[in-house]
Amino acid sequence: MPGLGRSSKRRIRLQETSLAAGFPLWNPDQFALKAVRISQARRGLARAFRRPGARGGTHFRYHVAVLEHLERYLRKYRLVRPGERVGVAVSGGADSVALLRAFAEVAPRLGIVLFVLHLNHNLRGPESEGDARFVGALAAQLSLEAAIEGEDVASLATLLHLSLEAAGRRARYGFFQRAAAAHRLDCVATAHSRDDQAETVLLRLLRGAGTSGLAGIHRSFDLSELDLSEPDLSEAGSEGVATDEAPVGSPRLIRPLLSISRQEIEEFLGSLGQPFRQDASNLDPRFLRNRVRAGLLPEMEHDYNPRLREALCETAEIAAAEDAFLEELVSAVLGAERELEDGVELELLRKQPLALQRRILRRLCRAHSLALSFAQIEALREFALAGHAGRINLVRGFAAEVVRAKFLPARLCLLPKQLAQPGSETYCFELPIPGTVSLSELWRRPAVCIRATLLDRRAVVAMYNRGGLLSSERVGARLTIRNLCPGDRFRPLHSNGECKVNRLLQELSIPAALRRRWPVALAEGRIVWVPGLPVASDAAWVPGDGEAALVETCSGEDAISNDSAIL
Repeated sequence: MPGLGRSSKRRIRLQETSLAAGFPLWNPDQFALKAVRISQARRGLARAFRRPGARGGTHFRYHVAVLEHLERYLRKYRLVRPGERVGVAVSGGADSVALLRAFAEVAPRLGIVLFVLHLNHNLRGPESEGDARFVGALAAQLSLEAAIEGEDVASLATLLHLSLEAAGRRARYGFFQRAAAAHRLDCVATAHSRDDQAETVLLRLLRGAGTSGLAGIHRSFDLSELDLSEPDLSEAGSEGVATDEAPVGSPRLIRPLLSISRQEIEEFLGSLGQPFRQDASNLDPRFLRNRVRAGLLPEMEHDYNPRLREALCETAEIAAAEDAFLEELVSAVLGAERELEDGVELELLRKQPLALQRRILRRLCRAHSLALSFAQIEALREFALAGHAGRINLVRGFAAEVVRAKFLPARLCLLPKQLAQPGSETYCFELPIPGTVSLSELWRRPAVCIRATLLDRRAVVAMYNRGGLLSSERVGARLTIRNLCPGDRFRPLHSNGECKVNRLLQELSIPAALRRRWPVALAEGRIVWVPGLPVASDAAWVPGDGEAALVETCSGEDAISNDSAIL
């Protein structure tokens, strides 16, 4: 082929080879044109996803790694299923805002419907109100429904003799349970991250823990079985059985961010340009978790193991699987008596190895919402194995008793101990609106009271959260405050029907000894307000009503007794 260049000769040989093999002719010019078009399309996509205003680098609108990790984690453990309604707990902080934004991205592919949940703890005044407004605005921006409620956590802490953290957790998880029922949610998602898991395991090692404690934060568990009496509910679910898949049926609580670090979360929010709220209490060194997060854990990573967080999370995975296996063994041993509400047979307890004996006793206590330390479990085990008739006092007014009945095997039972003589806990007051009544002597705590405040319509309309208000037109000018009585019933706001108050308080894990003294407010003979529960639906303030009454428990210097007499 004289007169042809080297490239032309190569092209002719390729065409001849293609024809001999039965392939269509290969046109290098067309191929080059397609390559150019593909390259232009890729650059166009990059520009489309680049954050507006960014100069240089590849600052994309979405931090794809977080979305991939979230979707893969959700699918791997089947935390959500197509068609489900998922409540996303959003405090306004970085973790929860990232969870909501990421969930909003993957929700269409998963076939789920999102619902935003926020509880105002009323601990930081205007800042708490600002958090609620921020969450409401974010939900509206994403075109999502939201349920935003408020709770007086400080008063609840005083009423239940709990720390602010424990009372806040109790209020929060109680809110999740109510919201799941009221809004038909299949699950509620919280924003616990991989760093939270590492901190939790380290904290439990410092305090002392067994396999259940080292399992750390479970990825999912039955929300209806949440034990609100546990002192540390930030990692609620450690007493349940960890599974590879989320439980089906009743509402459940899930933690989809356990595979994602806090650094990845912050990078994700930065790539979105998404603001979030800052809670100064997260930097307060008075709280042990904050000291571990800011001091101990980074120092241990620097001095001993740079991959300590990863090691702690792996420890939690191993412990969770082994804990689930041991819990299944306990259920198999107990058979039909696995709930242990009527106690455990001593002979059955004696036949078990030491590890299962301890777990059986822990399950017995869990049936009564009672948490015991290792030393207390050991004392209870020794008392039970001795088999002598008698009683041993436990914490929170409980007692353990060996019960012997004719023709029946001896059993170990837990009993609530009487804190006072029968009838001494009965009380009844009149509470004018506005007005205050003191409960200090009855609750054996200083400056505990119930206060009713009258709000005009202008003040009510200006309030962000009006879900806890009573209509003055329907409750009148005075309320009757008395202790809970057997058979008391009322219909809380957003509930499907009338319920026993004692049952509702039991679901909140309020001990029986406290339930007998629990105050209720009545108007014209019907219960309209119970601390810790929504107001009665037939007495709640609704738009169009006039004045409203705000009834709340309070403590501190503002708790001033009035002249109301005991009826």
